[in-house]
Amino acid sequence: MDAIVEQLGTALRAALVFLGAFGLALWLSTAIWVFRDIRARTRDIFAVLLALLLVLLLPFAGMLLYLLLRPRETLAEQYERSLEEEALLQEIEERNVCPACHESVEDDFLLCPNCSTRLKNRCTNCTRMMKLDWNICPYCGT
Repeated sequence: MDAIVEQLGTALRAALVFLGAFGLALWLSTAIWVFRDIRARTRDIFAVLLALLLVLLLPFAGMLLYLLLRPRETLAEQYERSLEEEALLQEIEERNVCPACHESVEDDFLLCPNCSTRLKNRCTNCTRMMKLDWNICPYCGT
């Protein structure tokens, strides 16, 4: 009977050592993951240290708190979003609109098809389109 109890004690110790090592590995890998994740989301060293300390001091509850409090976007996602916004703004700025009714017009329109406002003049010499504020034709010089 003593041998069985001794074998159970040895098996229980081995299981506890295995679970302890697994828990330690899980805790350290969680800390490494949080460190990499927060570095991808912010460049603020204080936020990086705070997140890492949160996970190291509160092993599994800290991970849940970090997931709730971390920034929503990564720096790469923020950069992509800013590029998209810049492209949209540039597209809006490049779009030709009628000064009177603000409807879209093509670059070579002489009149606005919506309100008949004159958009450009035609050169009397070369018949190329000129902006209204041009005094001379840049194409032929008249």
